[in-house]
Amino acid sequence: MAPDEQSLRADLLSARFLSGEDRGRWQLRKLEWPYLYVDVVARNGIGLTLRLNCSGFPHTAPTGTFWDLSANAKLAFDKWPRSSQRLQMAFRPEWKGGEALYIPCDRESMAGHDAWVAQYPQLIWNPAKGICHYLEVVHELLQSRDYACTTT
Repeated sequence: MAPDEQSLRADLLSARFLSGEDRGRWQLRKLEWPYLYVDVVARNGIGLTLRLNCSGFPHTAPTGTFWDLSANAKLAFDKWPRSSQRLQMAFRPEWKGGEALYIPCDRESMAGHDAWVAQYPQLIWNPAKGICHYLEVVHELLQSRDYACTTT
C-alpha cells in the first residue's frame, strides 16, 4: 500500500474523524483508492456525498465534488446546494466542470488563488488537520443559515 493511502486510512481511524461521525457531521461511505466517498450532513439532515480524490494525501490537498453513488457519477448540477450567494460561490458546477469545489482547501481551486492564503488562512489546506479539514469546511457551509436546499 502506498504511503498516501496508508496516511488516509490512518486518518479515517483518528479520533477527529470518528468524532465527526459520532456527532452526525459526516459518514464514511467507502474508500476505493484514491477516491474517498463521505456523506456530509446538511442542516436539514440530508447527507450529500462527496467524492474526494486523495492521491498525495496528506501533503497534497484532496479535490472533490458532489457525487451520486447510485449513478456512480457527479451529482446532477440542479441538485447541488446553491441557495445563497455564499453557497453559490463555493459550490459552482461551472467551475472546472463540477470536478472540484471552489473552496480554499481544494487542490484544484487553490491553484491560481494565491490571495486566498491571506484572505482565508483558516480555510487553506492544512495537512496536520487531515481529511477532517476538508470535511469541516463543507460541513460548515451545509450547516449555515445560507443553506436552504431541498435536495434528496
